[in-house]
Amino acid sequence: MARWIQEPIGFEARKVSETGEEQEVEERDLLRQWAPVVFVYLLWISVFTTSQMLLTNTVEEKSNRIIEVLLSSVSPIQLLAGKIGGIAATGLTIVSSWMLMFFFGTKYLPALLDAPASLDLTAMATDPFYVGSFIAYFLLGYLFYSAILVALGSVCNTLKEAQNLMGPVTLFLILPLLAMVPIGQDPNGALAQALSYFPPFTPFVMMNRAAGPPSTFEYVATTILLVAAIWAVLWMGAKIFRIGILLTGKPPKLREILRWLRAPVGTVAVRKEA
Repeated sequence: MARWIQEPIGFEARKVSETGEEQEVEERDLLRQWAPVVFVYLLWISVFTTSQMLLTNTVEEKSNRIIEVLLSSVSPIQLLAGKIGGIAATGLTIVSSWMLMFFFGTKYLPALLDAPASLDLTAMATDPFYVGSFIAYFLLGYLFYSAILVALGSVCNTLKEAQNLMGPVTLFLILPLLAMVPIGQDPNGALAQALSYFPPFTPFVMMNRAAGPPSTFEYVATTILLVAAIWAVLWMGAKIFRIGILLTGKPPKLREILRWLRAPVGTVAVRKEA
């Protein structure tokens, strides 16, 4: 009896076809299930790499007083739009090079490693649905986080101050990476559906659910919610940027930043010295 209890238990994965018949799970089925995880990881890196570039660029220009020269020729909003658009083009160039490397890697690396011929990684790397979703969610995720980081950069005078503010944000945004495996195991489960409607996680979670795939309604609803969140974040980021970019000295407190958000357009909140 004790020997029988200690014997290992093995489970054989099976899938159910549209007609209700049980079928064996092939390697390409497993590959398609977990392929979005790779795209999510690349998406997370690409979004935060490009957003971090925008933050660093803003802080350096402010600390070197280059921003004052730029603002003599353009308005703060025009400068903000140019920064976001320029870094977005840079990010797309980086992402395109990564996609090319990913394609050639999946095409030639399996042959060098003597992988089975049935393991077609190239098909996943060139899948129009995966690639299109990756590019779309990269742009949406970048616009969302670029507004947050450029607002943080505008109120900081040094990179050290910016890094102190970025710490809590980075810890908060590790959650999509921790949820990759549970969502990959059940792309249409309760956890995946709940996180899909939280705009900071939407690009990563919906990319992770691509193997499901989610229903058309979920794609439309989450995209509308994400676009609305992007508009709100860009609006708040622009109001903070136009005031904070010219301030020097001690970084403002949260109460002062909230006062900037309530200030009408065309007015500048004056800092009260203690």
